Amino acid sequence: MKKTLLLLLAIAPFALADDVTGRFDAGSRYEEPALHAPPHVSRMFARSIPRTGANASVELPATGGSGMIVWTIPARRDSRTPVTTQLRTPEGNKLERSERGSAGRGLRRFKIDAAESAELGVAGGAQDVVHVMHTAAASYHLDIDMPDDVAGVTVVAAEPESRLVLSTWAAPLSRQPGEPVTLHAELRNRDMPIAGASVTARLASPRGRAFETIELADRGDGVYTATIADLPERAHGAWQVRFEAEGVTAEGVRFARTGSGELVAERGAARLRAIETEVDGDTLRVRVPAQIHAAGTYRFDVILADGAKNGVAWGEGVRKLETGETTLELRIPLAHLGETNIDALRIDARLLGLDEIGLAGRITN
Repeated sequence: MKKTLLLLLAIAPFALADDVTGRFDAGSRYEEPALHAPPHVSRMFARSIPRTGANASVELPATGGSGMIVWTIPARRDSRTPVTTQLRTPEGNKLERSERGSAGRGLRRFKIDAAESAELGVAGGAQDVVHVMHTAAASYHLDIDMPDDVAGVTVVAAEPESRLVLSTWAAPLSRQPGEPVTLHAELRNRDMPIAGASVTARLASPRGRAFETIELADRGDGVYTATIADLPERAHGAWQVRFEAEGVTAEGVRFARTGSGELVAERGAARLRAIETEVDGDTLRVRVPAQIHAAGTYRFDVILADGAKNGVAWGEGVRKLETGETTLELRIPLAHLGETNIDALRIDARLLGLDEIGLAGRITN
């Protein structure tokens, strides 16, 4: 079975030691690091409802042809007061607050107490779950009795078998300071693109701060995008993106979907400038001039591949680096290269932070 080279080799505790080199097994394939994380695929939407009184309500548009699970979650993890809800169907049927429902009615209710939700590792205390076994392509209505000890609830409505799907992602996955960020969403219904929807996104920093809503532009082919020149806050770490999409299908069916994405804002610890190579005796010297912005311990990795993107050889070594200009170097034995044409080598050089894990810099020839 062919092997695929990973973005990062395994990171373990390091000490300064001799560099290590090796050859890839025959059939290993070189792949560039992913531009973004795998798209998040959503058949659900979520609504946060603040407590402004003893009661609240929310409309739940369903696309039909699926069941629907409606989960109501209090805003407090330790809430002991049960959330109570009443569901009204488009046909006028009701699942009253006190009713458990039945499979025969096509409506069922499940209660999760605070102890059970804690055991499941689910946020919120006592919770309410309603299962609509078969939905119509219409809106359902949920009335909520707000417990006194919560600031609000989150309602999640999922249609597991729905063919209307929102796919979302953010790029680049590993972002260096100054790089623009692209937000991407795609809406499809039975493999047909959905144009004309309203799609927005909100960024949240690693500190948990949420920022202003960003409207994504409709390309007319079911794809919606927005590019921002910079993040709204200089905070390195994992940034979260929440996407919201609402609209009407070509058949006139209303829908709503919530998606997510993630990117890592790197701290800009270094900048790699170029790749230089030279045959020196029985080794290939790979040198990379670099500007180090944050002193610390790093690992310098080099991956060599041929013109057909077959993995050939690799090298790695730990470096203790001070701020300022330096040249990173690894020596790869020519024996590792076999019959590969040196002039046609594809070289991927990476500097990984070890004091604070992250990609400090990357460059290819």
